[in-house]
Amino acid sequence: MTVEQPALHQRCHTQPRSAEENYVYAQIKEITGIDDERVIRRAITACQDRDGKYEIENVVTMLLADDFVNPALKKKSGTTAVPSIVVQEDAASEVKAGTTTVDARARLPPSERETTTQGTQEAGTQGATARKSGNVIDLTNENAPTSDLHKAIVASLQDTQGILGGQVSREEQDISRVLEQSLAESKAGTKRKRGDIWFVDPLNPHERKRQEDCPVGLKNVGNTCWFSAVIQSLFHIRRFRHLVLNFRSPNESDQGNGAESRNLRFMTELRYLFGLMIGSHKKYVDPSKAVEILKEAFSSSPSSSGVGESQQDVSEFQHKLLEWLEDAFKADTSCPSSPEQQESAEGDSNTKKMKNPMVELFYGQYRAEGTNEGKGFSNDETFGQFPLQVNGFRDVHESLEAATAPGVIETISGNTTQTSGQELWFTRLPPVLTFELSRFQFNQQLGRPEKIHNKIEFPQVIYMDRYMCCNKIETRHRREQVKKLREELSILNTRLNKFNHYGSGSKKVPLQDVLSYALEFAQSKPDHFSSLPQDVEMESPKPQSDITMVTESSPVKSPGTDVTMTPATPPRPHRTSGVTSSPAPRHITDGELQVLQDCLHRWRTEVEQDVRELQDNINILEDNVNRMYSDEAMQRYPYQLHAVLVHEGQAASGHYWAYIYNTAKDRWLKFNDITVSEASWDELAKESVGGYHNASAYCLMYVDKSQLQQTDLVDIDLVGKDLDSLPKDLKESVILDNKKFEEEILDWDNDQARKAAGESAAAAEHKPVASTSTVATQTATVFHPAVHASLSVTDTAEAVASVVDKDVFNIKNPEPALYSVIESELKRVKQVASSLQTKLPIEDARLQHPLVYLTVCKAEERVCHRIMCEQVAYCGLLDTEERYKALKNTALRIVNNYNDKHDRERCQHWHDRYDKFRKLVYWFIQGVRYYNEENYEKAMPYFLHLYDHNRKLLSEFGRDGGLSKKLVMYYRRHCMLKLNTVMAARFQEQDDVTDTLQAMNTHMLPCLQPMTHSSSQEDTSAMEVVREKWCAFLGQEISARKIEKLQDFMSKLFDPPNETRPPALPTVQMQDLKDLYRQYLNVIDIAVNSGLVEKALDSQ
Repeated sequence: MTVEQPALHQRCHTQPRSAEENYVYAQIKEITGIDDERVIRRAITACQDRDGKYEIENVVTMLLADDFVNPALKKKSGTTAVPSIVVQEDAASEVKAGTTTVDARARLPPSERETTTQGTQEAGTQGATARKSGNVIDLTNENAPTSDLHKAIVASLQDTQGILGGQVSREEQDISRVLEQSLAESKAGTKRKRGDIWFVDPLNPHERKRQEDCPVGLKNVGNTCWFSAVIQSLFHIRRFRHLVLNFRSPNESDQGNGAESRNLRFMTELRYLFGLMIGSHKKYVDPSKAVEILKEAFSSSPSSSGVGESQQDVSEFQHKLLEWLEDAFKADTSCPSSPEQQESAEGDSNTKKMKNPMVELFYGQYRAEGTNEGKGFSNDETFGQFPLQVNGFRDVHESLEAATAPGVIETISGNTTQTSGQELWFTRLPPVLTFELSRFQFNQQLGRPEKIHNKIEFPQVIYMDRYMCCNKIETRHRREQVKKLREELSILNTRLNKFNHYGSGSKKVPLQDVLSYALEFAQSKPDHFSSLPQDVEMESPKPQSDITMVTESSPVKSPGTDVTMTPATPPRPHRTSGVTSSPAPRHITDGELQVLQDCLHRWRTEVEQDVRELQDNINILEDNVNRMYSDEAMQRYPYQLHAVLVHEGQAASGHYWAYIYNTAKDRWLKFNDITVSEASWDELAKESVGGYHNASAYCLMYVDKSQLQQTDLVDIDLVGKDLDSLPKDLKESVILDNKKFEEEILDWDNDQARKAAGESAAAAEHKPVASTSTVATQTATVFHPAVHASLSVTDTAEAVASVVDKDVFNIKNPEPALYSVIESELKRVKQVASSLQTKLPIEDARLQHPLVYLTVCKAEERVCHRIMCEQVAYCGLLDTEERYKALKNTALRIVNNYNDKHDRERCQHWHDRYDKFRKLVYWFIQGVRYYNEENYEKAMPYFLHLYDHNRKLLSEFGRDGGLSKKLVMYYRRHCMLKLNTVMAARFQEQDDVTDTLQAMNTHMLPCLQPMTHSSSQEDTSAMEVVREKWCAFLGQEISARKIEKLQDFMSKLFDPPNETRPPALPTVQMQDLKDLYRQYLNVIDIAVNSGLVEKALDSQ
């Protein structure tokens, strides 16, 4: 069957198809089982010849091919689940020739598949709605081309038999490809793409502990960042979380078919996952089981590989997730959608059976009104995620206007002209309104998907009044006003453009500047000078007849050399006088000048006045347009931005994360897999609007602000650790999981205590330790109490000896003596701490005793007493004498039996901070060593990491919590300047500057980014020196390749990216920190003798 496709520009969301086209689409759907019209349309386009004709058989064959949609990558199946509005393409959103923009369409929820039809519906309209009403296509129609349909049906049956005899639907294949790819790569350990996050749990459980007042992250189990972004966004909608947590699964006998059973099992795992995200003591939880269930449902699918991480995959997952949850709640429709409804239901035993809460929460309705070939229609349809085009629009409102405003298309059929078009009006908005930004297009020439990186802005609060059906009359009136205002604006902008871009050539300048330049030229006075010095004697050129004529084709060979020379053309005679230093009129009278000045002054004044009036009128009109919907009548449907889902990368690969708004603390949080961090609106906008490092938002999630104020639609706080809020079964499961985690921590601490105690004792005595416990060498993560005790073994042993030898010591009751040792040593430490600032940075007693550091940082008295007890318990020098050993064993028993959880955690906290301080000192030592050796490339990463972590310690504990800020900044600044000098010299000398600029990107940019916020004038001056050094190359003659790479680097040099991180440093091992104080003294002595310390402390 040959079909002719009319070559008309389609307008997205507004063009109904003809009855013939609807019939063809219905036939293809019936044959292939594919409901996605976007995919069908793309197949038709691919099968068209130059005249726009295509064969249905070819279209069906292509749709049933396993590798259709992206044959180059062989990644996608045919169906895509996105909201069900008709497709729009208009002049504002047209793309370059050779590309086809793929739009999303709304999918009705399973519970509301039927379409309500209102108004006049003729034959053409009935065909347009056949796909929604479930009408059966009559293949026995005598006008139907049976031979072609027969071939297509045979091809369809042959192909579908290969999919488990038709037992696996294409919808199931969709998700199978996405999930199985993720899990397969997780298990197989395949090669990572850019943006992939592979994460292995740290062996030390302390590194996995949840931080105070911080939500829980989700572990990336192999390219599942998209899963984390979607789940986090939904989890922090309180009403949705309440639905999931209080979901009641029916009995196994009532679970129905395999799909329903799958959905219910998935709900069970999602409940458990949500429970852990509320009450877990871990900083992140593992979602593997939930993803595994999704995989198990499609383990029999033949297409389990080849799916990328494109935006389509994530959009499909989000659609399918809501559909699965909706199906699961069919069996539990009595579940209240919020705590308020639950209380109401408990108080009213006659409460009617509520609607599906997932539909109520996420699905809205709109009414499509318009004409189809001159015949009117009105359809009510349900939508989930509303698709918005990105191409050609500045912000979300512009895209929404294009998607909902009326658009009329004239269709010429024979001698008659018919109009078609539609407009959309929202009749009901859901509490959670989701916009899907269409950042995906398919390039037919390249045969692969492409991502759209265009900018599109979105507000934090969006008012939906102008799109509501109840405001239809008022909105139409205001749209007409806006249309007239924009027409006036267009006229004024055209007139203004003629003033601002004056001239007939390619270079146009403002007219007022032209008049100013003319006036400046007229007023200039000629300044004559001779182009040559007076004492130079010029030799006239010889007559041409006296010169030996040699043509270019006859080169002259210089005698005695191998160089062939071509004589230059003799210089032409030139005048050496009468040349002015600047342009000026040669002959002009005073009268002429006066007239010209008067005219130019008057003209310039008139032009400036005209431009000013035009600009004022434009500003007034633009203000009127912007305020058209800002009155109270058009601000009754406010929606607050709740979450922004971001993708960084290209269409086939990348990384996903989510920004979620905390209403209680008025802040944004960034959820990036296991990492949860605070973010600013500026950071969010920079990474979300598009056009920045291939990062852009693909989904905006808004919540009804009126419901937000009346009920708890979203969280009061994103952190919820109250286990009492969980259902009983989940509470028990979370408590059990936390108990296992606490046992893991305790086992780790005991194991590390045994290892480190033996090692520290052996190091102190310089001989093997005889002990009943197994002693192993620990070089990576160590038991801090024992390691820190080894730093002050001499001081501890002397304190013990002074008490035991002088006092009357009772070996049967050594506790009084132990407390005396602790008190006397703490008193000595406080004296040392009081004089610390007078000796820094030449001497640093904090490196000799951990309690000096705790004292100057004002640690709690209880913590200091406990850690001093640990000093005695793990002192290796106390095993030499029986009384000392009795005292040590008493201290060890007290430490092991210490049951106060809070104090134990506080002690661990201070051990961690002291260990961090020592590592910072080691970084300082290494950085200064490389700096002294003039190896600035190796020194720079140490100073960068040192500055960042030292700043945090100083912020937390004050000036005594870290190293001198001035000293660290001085070394960082001067290392940067010296490294810049070295790299600039390399750039000038080398032809291939790839490695040089890579080193600058790696070492310099991470330094510049924080320095842009520095309050130090010397830092600011240093940045200017660096930039001026590289700007100087732009005025030199260098190769085009170097210029191209230089320009790319300089764009980052003047606007350093926020996410730039310095190179990772080698892990600090335990042996690196041995003799740390001696190492520190060596490097600081060199710095003092060279005068660097004095200069650093005197810097601003």
